[in-house]
Amino acid sequence: MVDHTNRHDEGTRTPRRALYLASAAALAAPLALAGTAANGAETRTASGLAPPASSADLATTPHDDPGVTGGIDGAAMRQRMLHDSPSKDAPGLRAAGGVPRVQEEDAGKSVDDGGDSAQRLSAPRSLGGWELRVDGDLDTKPVGTEAVAPNEEDDGAIPLARDLGLGVDRRGVSTTGVVGDGPHGSEGHATGDYDFYRLDAAKGETLTVDIAPDAELVANALLYDAEGNLLVGAQDMTGEGAVHLSQRIEERGTYYVAVGNHFPDDPFDPSSGPAVVTEGPYELDVTLHSRSAADTDVYAVPLRKGDVLGATVTGSARQVAVHELDGDLVQRSSTDPGIIYPGDSPLARGGNATANHVVERSGLYLVSVGDGAGDYALTVGAHRAPSTRGDHVQTVLLDFSGPSFDNRIFGANALEPGVRDLSPMRDFLPRWGLRTADERAVIEATTQRVRETLRHEIPGSQVRVTNDVEDPDLFGEPGVSRVIVGGTVEEAGLVPALGLSESVDPGNFAREETAVVMPELMAGDHPISLNPFLTDDSDRVRAVGRSLGNVAAHEIGHFLGNFHTDDHDDPTSVMNTGNLLHFYAVGPDGAAGTDDDDHIAMRTARFDRLQGISGVEDTPFRTSVALG
Repeated sequence: MVDHTNRHDEGTRTPRRALYLASAAALAAPLALAGTAANGAETRTASGLAPPASSADLATTPHDDPGVTGGIDGAAMRQRMLHDSPSKDAPGLRAAGGVPRVQEEDAGKSVDDGGDSAQRLSAPRSLGGWELRVDGDLDTKPVGTEAVAPNEEDDGAIPLARDLGLGVDRRGVSTTGVVGDGPHGSEGHATGDYDFYRLDAAKGETLTVDIAPDAELVANALLYDAEGNLLVGAQDMTGEGAVHLSQRIEERGTYYVAVGNHFPDDPFDPSSGPAVVTEGPYELDVTLHSRSAADTDVYAVPLRKGDVLGATVTGSARQVAVHELDGDLVQRSSTDPGIIYPGDSPLARGGNATANHVVERSGLYLVSVGDGAGDYALTVGAHRAPSTRGDHVQTVLLDFSGPSFDNRIFGANALEPGVRDLSPMRDFLPRWGLRTADERAVIEATTQRVRETLRHEIPGSQVRVTNDVEDPDLFGEPGVSRVIVGGTVEEAGLVPALGLSESVDPGNFAREETAVVMPELMAGDHPISLNPFLTDDSDRVRAVGRSLGNVAAHEIGHFLGNFHTDDHDDPTSVMNTGNLLHFYAVGPDGAAGTDDDDHIAMRTARFDRLQGISGVEDTPFRTSVALG
């Protein structure tokens, strides 16, 4: 049985993560990363598999290893969430003096009744925003687990899954398993081993999965429906090793829980994993709470268009969610992304789980608290985005000159903290087959791509996008954020990534931030280089400008408040993780910089399902409120 107490052990945390990196470097590097092959077929990727840990760990890990890039910046974002800590004064953790407190009064237990049973929270009148603390209790009934024998191999896909036999008479099981002992582990075909488990569940039941990995294993928990759609995933977001997943079942049917690394390309094919990353034994608990056994408290909150809602929960609860009044999910969170909010953000954060929402329509919304038993404290509030108050029009400066910057703004992503000097973008032009004389054309193409993304395609956007050639001394003025385009990972003293943003800032409360795009991994002999997509048919200036512009727009999207979205949603969003190299915009001809290049924009898409957040992000609207 999984021990549900705190598994945090500082003595073992770094070795576990260091070994994860070494495994990724040794086993994932030879893989071909995804993009579009010459025949238009999608190829597999190992990006996003390995999170960086420390400068000592990374000293033995090549910067060109796809396993540590995490797409554009996914592993780097997880690095900050694992190692940065919220300020003790963060909204949601600070002393409650001056914050109105409300007691739970038999809050509703369902989000499916139009809010009829929800406890109504009255928002205090305020021009700038409001905040409430709700003290409540979850009366979730405990579910016992029955020990069952481990699976027999091969159990690495949906057709091979072992039925757990959950039902009326058996509500929970405990078992053990080993990732790596199947025919596709490191001693077999080496595409990655998965263990699949089958169960049947009814609408309204709550499924919980707890994994306690031992030794070297860094595990993911994956939940699929009968058609093989990945509904939600979970990974360790605390650095403690344990993995926890909780999901309310929306439709009666058959579901599959998988344990492994990352996720397979095809859950019906046991050989479709991306790589062997880590392997080892684990303990597994799977429980199914009936609708009456799993307590959820639901609160109705009045919000106005343009409000930015923040909610965080401490105590026994491990999940907070925001729903439309009709019950449609906006965002469900089992982690605290507030760690990477900027210090200027007034949004509630710092709890076990934190959610946010930029409100598109005025009215009542539902905030639910669940996944726990016992006392909790919910901090919930809404604040007006600066753009709604007539603040300075946001300016974004693209700086290609190779400026100095203090990398400590990136928190735990600064492996060698301090002021760093970067080489200018022009130093990378020869690696793409371009000349120094092409510098101005690449700058103009990159700037134009960012303008298209942020101004021309976002309703009502007033943003000004410029560059250091047009406005060399602009950074430092009010309302000016910048993106540095240049430098290598070593020069920057940062974790390996294509780009990094100073924060994720729903509402854009901090309007003078910095992001960096490092061309090193995109140029030359690197597994994620643009060069394999540059052919005799390519307009190289166009290809480089479009690629740099897409990565820059992705990082800008973060400091405007957007999270990672799902790579497999169509059409492609700028905020996709980048694991499939979509940011190169390669079309069916397999070449970048040609007339059939893909068009990437800010699009509404599902959140990336491995970041601890689920639901749908309306990226264009969030961006429009951020920019005004």
